[in-house]
Amino acid sequence: MTGALAAHIAAAAMLAVAAAACGGGGEGGEGPLVERGQPEARRSGEEVAAEATSRASRPTPSPAGEPAAPRTPSPAPPTPTRAATAAPSPTAPAGPTPAAPRIPTGDEYDPDLNMYLYLSGGGHRAELTVQALAAAVENADRSQVPVIIEGMRFLGSTSLAELSTIALSELTGENLGLGIGSWHGWMEWYGRRAADFPPPDGYVDWKVHVLSQIDPAFAQLLMPWALTGRIDPTEIVWGGVQKDGIPDLRDPPLVSPEEAAGAYIRPGDRVFGVSINGEHRAYPLRIVNAHEMANDVLGGEPISLAY
Repeated sequence: MTGALAAHIAAAAMLAVAAAACGGGGEGGEGPLVERGQPEARRSGEEVAAEATSRASRPTPSPAGEPAAPRTPSPAPPTPTRAATAAPSPTAPAGPTPAAPRIPTGDEYDPDLNMYLYLSGGGHRAELTVQALAAAVENADRSQVPVIIEGMRFLGSTSLAELSTIALSELTGENLGLGIGSWHGWMEWYGRRAADFPPPDGYVDWKVHVLSQIDPAFAQLLMPWALTGRIDPTEIVWGGVQKDGIPDLRDPPLVSPEEAAGAYIRPGDRVFGVSINGEHRAYPLRIVNAHEMANDVLGGEPISLAY
């Protein structure tokens, strides 16, 4: 079986299960895919869908020197008729099965647009995500690998996360598990293989667009950096907690070493020792760990201890 045929079958399989990904059961196709935040006016899912529809309706390019032939839509199937005496069938379908969307290929396929089809933020439609996964596989677009890995943790559907890992396996030849439970494995794998799977040119804009819907400050942080930063942008990952979601430890109460030993400090516990202007203090890792940061004043100087 050729690689192109395998990709075509994989894309068809994704479209076949689109109904499961877009249906009910707590995974509605109209539900937001970004867990927090509100839809952003810039490039909504509806706008992306409209652009994709426009691209799909363009005439098929003809060989050089020949005029392009207009695309002729397929005629609608005739409406079945039933004789007046025919008894109604109890198993007759309620309505026609909707046609699968046409997957762009070749010059019609746009990797930058496909990122927004996969995930554009709050209110994104699940069927667009399915279409983007199928298009990435059909076009063997390895640049979508970091996009899918990063975006799958924001999807509001178990089925969509599973489809995402199926697409990743098709694009990379790796099988690291099915669904969101494999996300950490894919992140670690990509960290070792990032040079082999560079993202599309518009990746930073897409990342800022999605993250800024969690907190607008992401745009203020990342846009200036994008012009001068030297860090691989795929290594910038949201920690999963909104701003101030983990309260810092401020001006913690103090106890003597003897009191601490009798109350909760064990012999093997690690501590952060700090000495400033002749004043000494120990911050137990077990206490700091839950806050990730301690803000205090030591030796007359304000300090921040981050872990």
